[in-house]
Amino acid sequence: MQYTGCAMSECPLRFSIVANCSVSKARAATMSLPHAVVDTPVFMPVGTQGTMKGVTPEQLKDPLLDCRLILGNTYHLANKPGCDVLKKFDGLHNFMRWDRALLTVSMSVCL
Repeated sequence: MQYTGCAMSECPLRFSIVANCSVSKARAATMSLPHAVVDTPVFMPVGTQGTMKGVTPEQLKDPLLDCRLILGNTYHLANKPGCDVLKKFDGLHNFMRWDRALLTVSMSVCL
């Protein structure tokens, strides 16, 4: 089963359920994003203001962690570092030096 919120040809997110547990209602799925396909459930650290405190992007990519996805908060990103800073870096991926998937919550025109 596949869920999207827009026309398939233009949708930046696709969520496909690959397995369900009839007892616990748990499910496994794949989430297709512009920069990666991520299997769920997944460990997703939070980089609220475009930074991961105490860990570098290289450490997150290390095979021990193999972080596939970072969560950001659009409201906080708009306040700090701010839209102007993100535009100077040509987006959040460059600002964070992160070439894997990002998922942001809230809506903002600057991102």
